[in-house]
Amino acid sequence: MSQPLFALDGKIALVTGAASGIGRGTAQLLHALGATLVLTDIDDASLAQTASMLGDDVVTLHHDVSSEADWAAVFAAVEAKHGRIDILVNNAGIMIARPFAEAGIDLLRKQQRVNVDSVYLGMQGVLPLMRAALTQGASTTAIINVSSIYGKVGGAEYAAYSATKGAVRALSKAVATELAATGIRVNTVLPGPVATNLSADWEPPRDADGNLIPPEQALAAWSRLIPMGRLGTAEDIAPLIAFLASDAAGFITGSEFIADGGYTAA
Repeated sequence: MSQPLFALDGKIALVTGAASGIGRGTAQLLHALGATLVLTDIDDASLAQTASMLGDDVVTLHHDVSSEADWAAVFAAVEAKHGRIDILVNNAGIMIARPFAEAGIDLLRKQQRVNVDSVYLGMQGVLPLMRAALTQGASTTAIINVSSIYGKVGGAEYAAYSATKGAVRALSKAVATELAATGIRVNTVLPGPVATNLSADWEPPRDADGNLIPPEQALAAWSRLIPMGRLGTAEDIAPLIAFLASDAAGFITGSEFIADGGYTAA
């Protein structure tokens, strides 16, 4: 008897940025659905906390996703232990607000390295391990890239961030088209404002005098723009990622999925 469509038993999943937020929530759900996890982040202490919630079978690796050498080391470790990867969740990213007139090119380049270069390196590097999974009997493999609604619509003071998240969308579609016939699927998730933006990777916007706006105030302002009346949570986004990772999404590639409480529909 075949396993349920949404089950992930026997699948090897690599999740970046798994120390907190959407990455942690995704790791918890994928694990509950039966996946064997490899979790990475630059925050080793918080990553260890994520792993402690899940059990001794979870592998954690220090990983600067903007580093080509770190990606090579992660893939080498996974190959040595598992010999394959069925699921890659490119979740790690940073979000920095700055008025456009004050947003120097270095601000764009910093976010480009973490938000775009990492996705490019991750997708390119995972191909041999996904081909191995297909050779070993997987029906499809899945790459899920986390973009943002600010890669689709404008966000005041997020020009550099929006540029990088828009690039993730276009990059994902191009790679999905190229790999579609091979059994490697590529899709993109676009979260709206989520409470996890309060992590260390988010810098709140500033007022007209350059003072940082308190996080609670900034997020409250976002909440008022969302038709559902609240910010998203990791638990709102993780099920979408899990669906795209599963065989239930076996005919879906090159697509993007918005989870924003109606923000972009209003």
